[in-house]
Amino acid sequence: MLESAKRWWQEQTGEEETLLDGDTPAWAVSLVIHVVVLMALALIGVQKIDPQSKAIAILASVAPIEDDFLIPPEMVVAAEESSAAASDAENLEIATAVAPEISDDPLVTVDVVEGLAGEIAVAPLDLPPTGAELGAFLQTGRIGEGDTGVGTAGTGGAVDRLTLEIAASLQQRTTVVCWVFDQSVSLAGQRREIARRLSRVFEELGLATRESHSNELLNLVYAYGQKVTPVITEPTQETAPVVAAIDSIPVDESGVEMTFTAIAEAAKKAKQVRVSAAKRNVMIIAFTDEVGNDQQYADQVAAFCRTQAMRVYVVGVPAPFGMREVRMKFKEFDPKYDDDVQWAVVEQGPESLYPEVVRVRSGRESDEAIDSGFGPFSLSKLCAETGGIYFCVHANRNAAQRVTDREVADMASGLRYFFDPEVMRAYRPDYQAALKIDQLLAGNGAMKALVEAAKSSEVAPMDSPVLEFPRRDDGALAQLLGDAQKKAAVLQPKIDALYGILAVGLPDRDKVKEKRWQAGYDLALGRVITLKVRTDAYNIMLAQAKAGMKFKDPKSDTWRLEVDDDIAAAGSQTEKLASQARTLLTRVVDEHPGTPWAHYAAAELRQPLGYRWEEAHTGVNEKKNDGGGGGGNRPRDDMRRTLAPPKPKRDVKKL
Repeated sequence: MLESAKRWWQEQTGEEETLLDGDTPAWAVSLVIHVVVLMALALIGVQKIDPQSKAIAILASVAPIEDDFLIPPEMVVAAEESSAAASDAENLEIATAVAPEISDDPLVTVDVVEGLAGEIAVAPLDLPPTGAELGAFLQTGRIGEGDTGVGTAGTGGAVDRLTLEIAASLQQRTTVVCWVFDQSVSLAGQRREIARRLSRVFEELGLATRESHSNELLNLVYAYGQKVTPVITEPTQETAPVVAAIDSIPVDESGVEMTFTAIAEAAKKAKQVRVSAAKRNVMIIAFTDEVGNDQQYADQVAAFCRTQAMRVYVVGVPAPFGMREVRMKFKEFDPKYDDDVQWAVVEQGPESLYPEVVRVRSGRESDEAIDSGFGPFSLSKLCAETGGIYFCVHANRNAAQRVTDREVADMASGLRYFFDPEVMRAYRPDYQAALKIDQLLAGNGAMKALVEAAKSSEVAPMDSPVLEFPRRDDGALAQLLGDAQKKAAVLQPKIDALYGILAVGLPDRDKVKEKRWQAGYDLALGRVITLKVRTDAYNIMLAQAKAGMKFKDPKSDTWRLEVDDDIAAAGSQTEKLASQARTLLTRVVDEHPGTPWAHYAAAELRQPLGYRWEEAHTGVNEKKNDGGGGGGNRPRDDMRRTLAPPKPKRDVKKL
């Protein structure tokens, strides 16, 4: 053994002389021998580790979001209470009572992740945080996943598409659907239509007849206005109570819509009821026709639903292109109110986080509200981040031309033009976090300039110039012309400021690769330049008139500015700018056909950039005959007494 120990030392150290040579004490020799023996004994029975054995994968994630992460208690009505009047409370109590309860074994399961022994997987922190089921649930690759511009002409089309989504989810596993309904006045008629439509949906899914299914559909119902009210609070497979509950939801006339609060409450309840021995999918389906008054919670709600692998679907309205507010045609449905049509201003936009459209009032078609192709930003982002779908519902969507006030459907927004969702798919807004969008803008001067100019134009909208100047006498005419020049003088710095902001970004324009930003920048710069050219030409024509002009026709008494393509009188610099504007606008039309940007660009190109003077006779100096006399035929007192008192009009500010 001594010789073996020497050889081992020589092999390990490469030295001929060992510790066992010479005068090495006997105790040292004995120590070495015993250490070698003990090591050999320790290795006996140790097996080689199987690299395919099970291990736990440790994933880095963000801090969990608590169930009470955002909603003040006063914003949520307890299940046994109601936020409406006493008569409405009875409806909600009945709807809640008819829902049978399903008791599940509250068993929490723990999954073991398959992986290589000793491997620690660290999820990149810049990816969206995921829940335990998110991979399997969101990676299905179905068409339309995360889409925010699915356009339909009616709620029925959206519900039909949702039927396919529910059916696809049921093929995977039992599914909990949270139906969330806006209680506003403007959505009252649509709720009834949805209730009727859902009866057919349940029949098509084979749920109304209790056919045999390997997976079950469980339903919850929530309603919201100023507060959130749970309607069906325990998951039910019975379909008739769900339809009855939706149909019985009362109207909330407060005008306040806590949309994200309601979705959050539904999500927290769904998290509780999905716990069972078998996995369950969760779908949250919200119906609304406005943005909501609690958008400050949007990112928190999206993060919670995303971490819990809950898809959010919204059946809503299209956002007006580049606008926050739009007019809605309200037709009264309650016989106690006057049924005359009223136009209410409602908040249904914008479609992007930051404004991207420079508002330039240069003609009727340039000012009108049109379809953006997408839903309001906060709700659309919620759908995109959770893998759901935003449905843009508008009754006039299939219109092939401009929609007039008369043609606007009742309870619909006054959008004049609509665009093909398939075309608009390539122009989807950025649904990234605000910080990432800020970084994107900081990296490109053209994109940053567009947003800055759009913000400025929202604060200071453009005014239309005066085009008619009646001549009572030379002094009065000079006063009118001078006043018009003052108005233009106030306008000119605003235009120059917008032009300066956008021009700074021009060197970075060719670096922009996204179609949406390309179209947005070219349209903005083109429209601002056209406004600058028109304003310069306007000032020149006013100066010409102040210098003195004589009527050719002795009957003429009024000077009118008519638009004209000839801008030579404005000078060479103005002509150069006009050429640049036409080039930019033509590029928008050619490269982005069938989009809102092309629509506005084409409207600008149809408007001449210059002016010419025309004379006319308006009778400004003729004496007016008041006509005197009569009051016409007045209704007799007895006829007045037979007329019923007028009905009150609903306050359209609370729709």
